[in-house]
Amino acid sequence: KQWYQRRVRGMAEQYFMTRGSEGLKKYSYPDCKIVESVFDTTKRCSGVCMSKNGKYIAVCNGAETIIFDIAENKKVTTLARPRTMLTTFSPLNTHVVTWRQYIVSEEFPENTPNVEIWRLDDGPQQEKPVYGFVKRGQSQWEPQWSEDEVTCARACNAEVQFFENNDFSKVAKRIQRDKVGGVFMAPGKEPYHVALYVPSIKGAHAFVQLYLYGSFEKTAAVAHRSFMKVDNVNIKFNKTGKYGIIIASNDVDKSGSSYYGQTLLYFISIRGESNQIVLKKNGPVYSVEWNPVRDEFIVLYGFMPCKGTLFNVKCDPIHEFGENHYNEILFNPQGNMVGLCGFGNLRGKMKFYDMDNKKLLSDFVAADTTYFEWAPSGDAFITGTLSPRLRQDNEFKLWDVCGKILHHSRVASDDIQLWQLKWINSATLLPPPPVPRPATSKEIAAAKPQAYRPPGSRGGPAAATRSLLPNVSDGVYKPGSDSSRNQPSKQAMKNQRKRENRAKQTEEANAKPEPTMQDLQSTIVDEREKKIRNLKKKLNQIEKLKNQVAEGKTLEKNQMDKIATENDLIEEIKRLEL
Repeated sequence: KQWYQRRVRGMAEQYFMTRGSEGLKKYSYPDCKIVESVFDTTKRCSGVCMSKNGKYIAVCNGAETIIFDIAENKKVTTLARPRTMLTTFSPLNTHVVTWRQYIVSEEFPENTPNVEIWRLDDGPQQEKPVYGFVKRGQSQWEPQWSEDEVTCARACNAEVQFFENNDFSKVAKRIQRDKVGGVFMAPGKEPYHVALYVPSIKGAHAFVQLYLYGSFEKTAAVAHRSFMKVDNVNIKFNKTGKYGIIIASNDVDKSGSSYYGQTLLYFISIRGESNQIVLKKNGPVYSVEWNPVRDEFIVLYGFMPCKGTLFNVKCDPIHEFGENHYNEILFNPQGNMVGLCGFGNLRGKMKFYDMDNKKLLSDFVAADTTYFEWAPSGDAFITGTLSPRLRQDNEFKLWDVCGKILHHSRVASDDIQLWQLKWINSATLLPPPPVPRPATSKEIAAAKPQAYRPPGSRGGPAAATRSLLPNVSDGVYKPGSDSSRNQPSKQAMKNQRKRENRAKQTEEANAKPEPTMQDLQSTIVDEREKKIRNLKKKLNQIEKLKNQVAEGKTLEKNQMDKIATENDLIEEIKRLEL
């Protein structure tokens, strides 16, 4: 642990926080000691959101939303809105946006805005937001700001509205279409670029168009990509906003090859490129992530065990990470290390790579992990077992990339739940990238999963458990010395009787004498008579059909075909009777 403390010494103070049934707690980093803060007494807390630079934190307690300044350890403002569930900050922290479930009641009449934008400097107690609108679902609820907050966009049913310089009293520009599925503001400074998703209408193709901000005519799109049978579209841009990956998916794969539907990836750029990303293995796409500092991205795809491939901006594969049970890609903030992990319904497999030379640094398992986040230093991370995904044994661990646990904290009892973990990124600039180092043989051995031992036998030798068995000599159980334990179970006796009966039937079959010539001739005669009976039965059916024709009834084609076979059946009977 000493090398790690030396690594962060001299950096800006770093902290992380936990949210649970005991309220909010703030911990120092890397010694993981609880630090007093202005928000740690907030017991009732339904949601927490951190600003990008870690200066502010929004705490929702069901009755109101409180904004705290973490650096100065003081309350900034209180937003008088009950039932707030989600919050987010604008890029420069001038505004905070709240979302609550859209409902109609006496308190909230129909068309009452459920998404509201508030200024942080409008006083210690705010009753009225600067702007609000209705957004019934959580998909695409956040307004899309440019990084310098010069422009802000929101998607309506049939148009996209743009506001400039945080003036929400008037709409500066619009994009009008028959239907709008989403708007995506590319990061980066001027000139701004905006991607628009238009879903399929009346059988027409769905499409994504990339525009230069201000030039929103249909023919002025910088890049265009259309697709068929798409239910959902998401776009992930790289850090500079020059390149984007379109993730187009449908909920049902009509080919039946996948239970999870189908996902296709497309590449677009501000230079007009629009290509499909070719994947070498069939199956779902689990994760797509850009390197935060380089123009390259990783895709996890294919049926388990899935493939991991690194692509450049020409969509050419430049490195294969092999196949394993992964579903998440986790770059450190400096982009020189990446973790390929399998969480959720996977067992917690984790592999870390040096992105400079593409070498494996470590390979270990973090069982029951439901949350992962890199530390700002980029050479350690925190994992958690959180509720409601797992309601027992809630805990968090601080690791280094070699698999060494630097700190482990578990809740005192199962009555206490841990809901959220979050790093407080108080540093305005990222620290320099850490130097990747592979795990030593001792660290690899320590990170290997140990054999399971029952809770009652932990902390002592394994022989202590075996000594509880009867007839143990020198720690070894001898089954022959205990007659009661040698008695077979009822199921074992039943299986034994079945085996004996099968063996008896086999012996009887083998004991039968060889058939004589007379027996063979009798068998042939029996077969001939059986065929004759079947043919005569068909003749009787044909006779009944002929009677129906004589009565004037119209028959089906297959019935007429059957009557036509009468002569062939008679000839066959004569041949067999010879």
